[in-house]
Amino acid sequence: MSERRYYHAAIQTMPPDELRRLQEERLARQIDRVWSVPVPFFRRKLERAGLRRADLRGLDDLPLVPPTLKAELRRSEEEHPPFGDYRGAPLSACVRLGASTGTSGRPTLILWTRKDLEVDHTASARGRWRWGLRPGMSLANAHPFGMNAGGWHFSHGIEALGVLNIPSGPPVGEQHVRDVIEVWRRVRPDMYRLFGNVARTYADAARAVGLDPERDLNLAIAGDHPSEQYMMVSSGLEALPLLGSACEERDGAHLAEDLAIVEVIDRRTGRPCGHGERGNLVVTVLEKDNFLLRYDLEDVVRWNEKPCPCGETHRRLFYEGRVRDLVPVGDVEVLPIDVALVLYEFPEVSRPSVEYQIVRGRGRSEALRVRIEYDATGGVDAGALTRRLAERVRERLGVPANLELVARGAVPRFAYKAARVVDA
Repeated sequence: MSERRYYHAAIQTMPPDELRRLQEERLARQIDRVWSVPVPFFRRKLERAGLRRADLRGLDDLPLVPPTLKAELRRSEEEHPPFGDYRGAPLSACVRLGASTGTSGRPTLILWTRKDLEVDHTASARGRWRWGLRPGMSLANAHPFGMNAGGWHFSHGIEALGVLNIPSGPPVGEQHVRDVIEVWRRVRPDMYRLFGNVARTYADAARAVGLDPERDLNLAIAGDHPSEQYMMVSSGLEALPLLGSACEERDGAHLAEDLAIVEVIDRRTGRPCGHGERGNLVVTVLEKDNFLLRYDLEDVVRWNEKPCPCGETHRRLFYEGRVRDLVPVGDVEVLPIDVALVLYEFPEVSRPSVEYQIVRGRGRSEALRVRIEYDATGGVDAGALTRRLAERVRERLGVPANLELVARGAVPRFAYKAARVVDA
């Protein structure tokens, strides 16, 4: 079992025409449920757009459905408390509740039926398998738990794959960090799934007590280089948490297109984006009881529609960032990953890691403003380095840059996800 290449070969290598037929069958069932369950939120949305069931005959008609935004889900919960009227299953059929992180506003509530969990676990197992995770291995994760359902969902997903889960939590509190490090020292997990900031915090704490993270804990700092974010793509806990992951080609994340219909659209015009174009991620959830139609994550992604040498037929996607983190500079919109990829070309600011924040002004700016940490005690000519960095930013991103070098430790650290854009 552990030697096979694909987790589910028949699905992952399905010919595109068969995959499309499967999507059409599953989409038809979900559209039927809008009227039969019913799902009032989506029925209203379709009828306000002048759509009847007969108007939605297949995949080509799906773009007729207006996209749904997170703000609409929040409003539905406010008007029909506590769960809104966009659910595809009654509360009596649900077995788990969680809350979104609230990073884009008021947290929404998330409900799962047993079937919903099975679908999510299927996608999770397929995605982790591509990373080399196998039954019998161990994995440490630092997701938060409690009402934030991400940690629970991640943990149960890898447990369903037959992996020993080591749920460690974010590094909050010195005693907690010491306790986690001691467990890792004793167990030496086969794999870690940590955010860059979290991995560095735990590694620094290990060094402080005389341990070598890689030798003693099997902890290599991973997930820090910005290209690592291309290894997976999510459509949120409310849709399909692990929408896709990258194969050994590391050229975009293969999507679970049997479980979700994925679109990339221009956020201003709504037109579909082609290969390599950045646009908004829009997902229609298939197979789950609690489903969403054309859910606009307000995430920026881009297609890789080239056939993959690995043999998987499901298309690939690059996750670029959040719409809310776009920084307009002249005629260019810059994302944190654009800046990070430049900074990692310079060892003076990338060792041991890149720490930076983009300062966004009101409206469009004439220059990109970034605060960047560097080793002020290392004999670096700050003026010369600033000029070299600015030249490379202009060359790579096409915008002038106003860069400020600051001492190590000056940029805030975060226990979960780093905030790379701050408003002036």
